[in-house]
Amino acid sequence: MSLLPPSSVSFTLSQLQDLAAQYMLQSKKFGDHDREFAHELLSDFLGYAKSADKVATGAPEANSHTIKTINTNTSIIGPQTGNSTSGFSSVGKILSMPTRATMIKSNKVVPIQSQKSAALSVLSSPEAILHVENYNKDLDIENEKVINMDNVVQIYSDAEDGMIDTARGLLKGMKLKGAIPFSDFKTTFSTTKFQKGFYNTKEGDIYSMANFTARGNHSQVAARLVNYHYNCKNPAFGVLKAQKATYGHEYLEVPNDHSAIYYQEYNFPSPLSDREAIVNIVWKRVSEKSIIIAYQPLLSHPKVENKDGASMIRGSFQVAALVTQLDDRTTEVEWGVHINFGGHLPKALVNAFVIPGTNRVLNHHQAYFAYTIDLNDLNKKDGKLLGEIFVYQIKAARKRGGWKKRAELGKTGVDEFLYISVAMRKLLLRFSWLRALLHEASLNHVKGAGTVSTALSDLKDHDAVNLAKGLSTIILSNTEAAAAVDHWIAQNAALEDFEKEYEWMRPFFVEIAQYNLITSNLGLQLRVFGGALLSTIDLVTDIYMTVQFLNTPGQEGYGRTNAWLIGLTMLFQVFNSYAQNSKKLSFFFQDTLFILIGFKPALDAYRVGSGAEQEEHQQMSPLHEMTFNKGMEVVFEAVPSSIVQIYALLLKKDRGLDAVASVLVSALTISFTSSMISYDWDTSPSQRSTASFAYGYVPDKAWSRAVCFLSMMSLSFAHVMLQTFSCALLAVTNKMWLLYYVSGNVGLYFLYKIVRRDFYYYLNISGLLRLVASIVERFVGKVLVDFTMLIHMRGSCEMGGFYFLVSILISLASSFVSSHLYSKHYEEGDNKLDVIRLQTILAVMSAVWITSLITFVSVMNKKYLRTFYNLDTASEYNRKIVLSYREDQDEYKQGALTDHPDIYEAWGDELLKPWTLENWNRWEEEKPAWFTDKWIDNVPNHYIPYDWRVKYKKTKGRVDDPQMRRRSSLAQVKTLLGGEEER
Repeated sequence: MSLLPPSSVSFTLSQLQDLAAQYMLQSKKFGDHDREFAHELLSDFLGYAKSADKVATGAPEANSHTIKTINTNTSIIGPQTGNSTSGFSSVGKILSMPTRATMIKSNKVVPIQSQKSAALSVLSSPEAILHVENYNKDLDIENEKVINMDNVVQIYSDAEDGMIDTARGLLKGMKLKGAIPFSDFKTTFSTTKFQKGFYNTKEGDIYSMANFTARGNHSQVAARLVNYHYNCKNPAFGVLKAQKATYGHEYLEVPNDHSAIYYQEYNFPSPLSDREAIVNIVWKRVSEKSIIIAYQPLLSHPKVENKDGASMIRGSFQVAALVTQLDDRTTEVEWGVHINFGGHLPKALVNAFVIPGTNRVLNHHQAYFAYTIDLNDLNKKDGKLLGEIFVYQIKAARKRGGWKKRAELGKTGVDEFLYISVAMRKLLLRFSWLRALLHEASLNHVKGAGTVSTALSDLKDHDAVNLAKGLSTIILSNTEAAAAVDHWIAQNAALEDFEKEYEWMRPFFVEIAQYNLITSNLGLQLRVFGGALLSTIDLVTDIYMTVQFLNTPGQEGYGRTNAWLIGLTMLFQVFNSYAQNSKKLSFFFQDTLFILIGFKPALDAYRVGSGAEQEEHQQMSPLHEMTFNKGMEVVFEAVPSSIVQIYALLLKKDRGLDAVASVLVSALTISFTSSMISYDWDTSPSQRSTASFAYGYVPDKAWSRAVCFLSMMSLSFAHVMLQTFSCALLAVTNKMWLLYYVSGNVGLYFLYKIVRRDFYYYLNISGLLRLVASIVERFVGKVLVDFTMLIHMRGSCEMGGFYFLVSILISLASSFVSSHLYSKHYEEGDNKLDVIRLQTILAVMSAVWITSLITFVSVMNKKYLRTFYNLDTASEYNRKIVLSYREDQDEYKQGALTDHPDIYEAWGDELLKPWTLENWNRWEEEKPAWFTDKWIDNVPNHYIPYDWRVKYKKTKGRVDDPQMRRRSSLAQVKTLLGGEEER
């Protein structure tokens, strides 16, 4: 029975590559009684190889010579035979097969004849062949090491045990807080849980430690760590290290099955040139699923001596790695290193070469095993990692040439990624168009491309190109890459079907979109500089009008008012920055500088667009911070300044176009800012997944989204003009009436929030700072809704749907009341607007408002209409979110305990307390990433099992027995005085 399809089916060369892989694997597994089956498979393969070559090249059968006979030494990447663990698609070898279909010449992929749409042709060049040979040689060495590592019977000398103990000490010492003043190094891939380092340039010492995970058997990972510094390193990035034939062996010496000695030269720039190191490697199995590896420097070795009088400085290279298998799919590596290349190191050299080199080591290890995962084993985390590796591969390929070759080199990087990845090569057998899609995505060209209606099974290369163009275009209308991909998938049915079959697909493309967003001239750069330019133009026009007022007799007061508003805005943004970064003042001073020079909007937009995550010292995410700063800019500068300028216009007989233009620019800026805040929040995939009952009113289809955004913007513009104009009318008529209106309107809202016990904002801060922050936020939110109709503020954690609707109705009513009062009570002479002109202005703005509202309601997702009048408080809203989580979603539930206490205390103990008590032991054993000391400190004592409270020393002298709690005298006195007993 043949594994191959009927002879009528034609193959691409990449399919033949995988068929060869099947033959190699199967032939090794079969016993003597199945040899006939193996030979039948080989015979079928060679027959199809011959016919496929004719398809690939168009050559007659007599000239067919691109497929050669494959023997057992031919190399492939694929599932490894022997010593494999269930659940792993582990490392195999790369197939080296010459082909005339595609070649690499001068780092450029050159398609030949009809192969433009081929799924994937094997890349062939002298460099690639050398690379394959070195890589496969490494695999032979590592496979032998895996066999030795699985043999637990090893005899260690005292010196070797001493090396192992030293490695343990290095790992333990680097964990101690304060033992080394660590500073953050650059991050690597997402599977790196952390990486930190410290260096002393004067002494030349460099320390680094990291914790990361790899997909593979712990023995395979350990073997790779042992062998990493000798040969090919990693096929993903083409880093070759040729064997030194001088010593006649892969290593200087291999004393036994658990150790080896190697020599390394370092070709750093001056003054770090002419450096070398001799390293002894020892590994030891410490448990069934754990191996420790020690790299220790040697002062000398008989095989190493200086030649031709060259002076080489011998450095010290010490590494400790603890490799532990966590589950059937994942191995964790705890890694520490201490390097000294021999004396003083310039800081610039360390930053430019040594630290990036450290990052590369971690990248290579993680990428190496990610490339070997089988298609059927990929999960969401793997998709994110493969996306990061894909981007890394493109960037690495582009470094090989100048900017003119950037596009073609990027395509080469794509092909190298597809060529090496087991999963991608297997996927290409089903979906050959994937290569065309990734090629076009790597170009990141913004071109017109509509929705692709072709079914997944019928997609061709030209459909894939249109899909990639569509993604690049969609990125422009989104602040977050995840939102762009969500939009992209939602508007293309084929991609929805693709995601249903492969869950890793979305996070994979999110990483690509994130890279394209950052690098595109029309992506993040447009968003950052465009948004900053709009804010700057608004600021410039306000400053211009301020100067005009100050230079006009009788209008100096307006100028001083505008100047105070600009200063007040900066003051509140500085206050917000302090609340955000109070635990790390260096960030606060940095942000303050950007605020004072007017570049904070650009910085905020960059952080959100580049996917920056919330730092440990910060109180809110970058999206939250950007929203707060934009809100304060609108409330304390844009809106009041517009009112002042309209007020001044109403008092002038001759109204200049410059003042009118300034008002219109401010209104457009406010409406754009308001609409973008609402749009970004509602289209954020994280918000939609966390609170699907509240976020999702913006439709998924591209055209509907565009109409929805434009209707939101025009609705906001009309609302801004109506409110600023009505407030200016009221101020002109009687300033006290405006004061009564604003204070009464805000006071009524504050009273509503206080009565509902929903006044405190959900920031994890306390004391006076919490009270001030809540007052500022509630005031800002109220003004934003009254003057801009900011739809995002209808959320339960903000104003709430019901009061959002009430505020809109009050604002609309105030416009007509203000115009009536102005007409009846303002009697200042010929500068007064006549009734017809006043009514015309109101009628036009009202018509725009109503038309925009009808358009918005017609295109939005109707099921979210209820969110515009619901009565949920912030506590009830968060309770719904927690109840919507599955039992296994601890990483989401834990966030409820990091919000301010009012949120979860209002629920009582029946919701979260049973959950923490039941799962605490498991968390202590598994140590999830969110289960940190900081999180534990935020958990109430009675939510923690008593035994663990004792170990944490969280009993604080009060609890000796959970059944017999006795309060101290001090606690009783505090309770009598109205204080809260410490829990």
